[in-house]
Amino acid sequence: MSAAIAASAPDVAAASGAGSIRRVYSARMLRRLAFVLCATTAAAPALAPAPAAAEPWGFAWAGRIERDGAPLFDPDADPEARRAAVSALRAYDPVLTRRFVLKAIDDEDDDVRIEAARVAAQGRLIEAVPRLITWLSDPDRATRKVAADALGQIGAPGGTAALVRTLGDLDADVRLAAVNALARVGARGDRTVVVPLISRVSDEKTEVRRAAIEALRGIGDRRAVVAVVAAFGDGNVEVRKAAVVTAGKLGDPAAITALTRMLRDPQPDVRNLAVAALGDLGAADATDDLIRLLRAGGDTAAPAGYALGQIAAKGDRDAADRAVRALVASLVDPSARPVVQEALRRAGAAAVPALVDHLDGRLPGDPGTAVDLLAELGDARATDALLAELDRKRLGVARIVLALARTNDSRALVPVLDLVRDGDPAVRVVAMGALGALIGDDRRAIDALIERLGDDQEDVQVLACGYLGRLRATRAGAALAALTAAPRSPRLRRAALDALGAVADPAQSPALIAALADPDPVLARAAADALAYSGDPATATRLAAIARHPGPAQAAVLRAWGAALRDHPDRRAREVLVELARAAPPQPALAAIAALAAMGDREARGPLAELVTAGVPERQRAAAWALGELADGPPPAAVATALIGALDANDDRLTAAAAWALAAQPTEAAAPALRRAAQHGSWGTAINATAALARIGGADALTELTTLLAATSPLVRGNAAWALGERARAAELPAAAATALAAALAGDASPWVRGHAARALGQRPGGAAITAALAAAAAGDRDPAVRAAAAAPPTAAPTADEWRIFDVVEPDDDRPVREEPYVVLLGATGPAWATYTDRRGVIAAERVPADTAPPRALSTVDDL
Repeated sequence: MSAAIAASAPDVAAASGAGSIRRVYSARMLRRLAFVLCATTAAAPALAPAPAAAEPWGFAWAGRIERDGAPLFDPDADPEARRAAVSALRAYDPVLTRRFVLKAIDDEDDDVRIEAARVAAQGRLIEAVPRLITWLSDPDRATRKVAADALGQIGAPGGTAALVRTLGDLDADVRLAAVNALARVGARGDRTVVVPLISRVSDEKTEVRRAAIEALRGIGDRRAVVAVVAAFGDGNVEVRKAAVVTAGKLGDPAAITALTRMLRDPQPDVRNLAVAALGDLGAADATDDLIRLLRAGGDTAAPAGYALGQIAAKGDRDAADRAVRALVASLVDPSARPVVQEALRRAGAAAVPALVDHLDGRLPGDPGTAVDLLAELGDARATDALLAELDRKRLGVARIVLALARTNDSRALVPVLDLVRDGDPAVRVVAMGALGALIGDDRRAIDALIERLGDDQEDVQVLACGYLGRLRATRAGAALAALTAAPRSPRLRRAALDALGAVADPAQSPALIAALADPDPVLARAAADALAYSGDPATATRLAAIARHPGPAQAAVLRAWGAALRDHPDRRAREVLVELARAAPPQPALAAIAALAAMGDREARGPLAELVTAGVPERQRAAAWALGELADGPPPAAVATALIGALDANDDRLTAAAAWALAAQPTEAAAPALRRAAQHGSWGTAINATAALARIGGADALTELTTLLAATSPLVRGNAAWALGERARAAELPAAAATALAAALAGDASPWVRGHAARALGQRPGGAAITAALAAAAAGDRDPAVRAAAAAPPTAAPTADEWRIFDVVEPDDDRPVREEPYVVLLGATGPAWATYTDRRGVIAAERVPADTAPPRALSTVDDL
């Protein structure tokens, strides 16, 4: 395919948040994405489902756990030493500490046993359940409470049954602990706890009644609605409040009549919560009551407005129309606008007709608020009304143009194009900004955009460059090339360079090559990116002539040269690139290694293997990555030896790269080292080694992958599930693996892991247990992507025939973000690749599925 190594982009999507903000440039997508980098921890593991809370599991180097846990097996160790040993085990993956924790649970000292129960709960050790069940009969109330809490966190079926029995404990505090424990179990999908919890809604203790109601709310089973509505008459206000909120969240219309009566409750808080619950239910029958409350004003007006917005979004057409018309008419009152505006946001698309009627004079309201809301809603039904509002001139042009842009309606393109020629510079800038949402691939805009390249406003020129690049407007090439040279500002020159890369006009390659020598390294890199994106093979000869020249632009030249040679091995180029990889300064050396990978010359594997073995760390890591990109079946002996040896390094950046390279070229010789790395490796190494076991390791790897479904990191668990799915393509999985996958599908905290588990089981659907697990997930998983995966037929492995190279830079000054952890999800159904930006701030992959997403900073993967 003809593509580029990298290109920066003219259209910027900014983001902000705590910590450092990073921006990722994608050559394929011509856009910048923002990521927030900060310290993170992965979601904790499970032998079946994973717990929701994150835990700071540490790296367990060989022998460390044995050292820390030794006092538990030492008959001479005092209780304090044993308790400290149990506490130390919290830092490690529970898969590795199981035997120590189980030993501590049977300790003769109460403090040691209780600490062990808490560690077992944190790690969800199913083997601890039988011991903990016996604790529920202990005479000591505190012991029973600890056992209940631990069993709730673990969530095993036997423990759940014991907790149900504990709901009858004579001590209210123990019953409360059992209710809260069953709430955790139910929240993970076990509906067998619903009926027992319903029985506690009438408990003699207020705290237990309230906790039971809140537990039923979290589970969301409509069988609870009768008992919850009965609690509307509870004498305790807090119980009534909990019941009213729960009735709304359960989603059963049977509660509407009772909730409407609660609008007369003597407690204002209860009344307001009843209003909110009616909104949650989309209670169309309550629309008129809520409209009256809105118009009456007072403390109930705001919740009534919000509820009307929800009814409009969920209810029938007649109720929605009445609700939004009442809300829009209420915009007349300035004091009510903030509340009503939020309510109309909740109404969403249902609010558009009433807002349009107001702009057209058929309904009172406030035109400014209406236009602002239509801008947020982005509905093409508003286009004609907004164009008419533009002609009325009662509001500022910018406000209306923004709303038109959000419609994404091509009918607005020509009127907005007219505005880019407006005499007011501010109007031109606003109109140019709006074009981004309206142009699409509509080439009618090209002539007007070329004209704007000569605008006296730099913002207009920069935007014009970006749009012309997006439209691949070849006839703009000469005009864009004219903007790449001084004395124009660096910002404008860069925008023109970016656009030339997208336009890919070979006639303009000389201008790009000239820009490689620019003293501004940012512009030189932009020129290299543009040459790379255009991928013109004719530039290879010229780039080869300057590639050896040391200087600030050398790395950029090598980057562009690699793109020009992509998938076209060249012996003389290989010799030059290998020499530079060995002896050049770091930046050009890394670029040379990347160029070797792009060129696809497998004769380079020998020199790269030497770099992995004897190079300096950053070249070792780059060479290991390149060997993976150059894989073609089982590796040569020298490559296998170099990569396996690299797995013993102390640098996760190198070992992770080596593990990933071995994943691309299966060799049984690597199996023991990869199994060890998957179990004991650091962050990236464990993730990548787990993926590598998809192709090597035989039955031992299947056992290892089954164990890794209980790992701490969701990325390891997901890769383990994916790897088992890859194994299932070739042969039926062992019963233990299928059972573990079914457990992960039923209860893992991560939807990404559950999706991989569903696809793995679906590779060879069969057997009652697997069929039932897939059917349950297809019908009831809370994530739509998991439901779709569980219902899908077996899938073929995705084709990996595209490439990505990303520059990760600071948003304020484009400084590279070096040596930071990122995760690349290889397509919608592929594994996770854990990697680091190199000293150039670059992440590269030569062969990935087309739907591979941009890298995600480690701090952003907790939603997986």
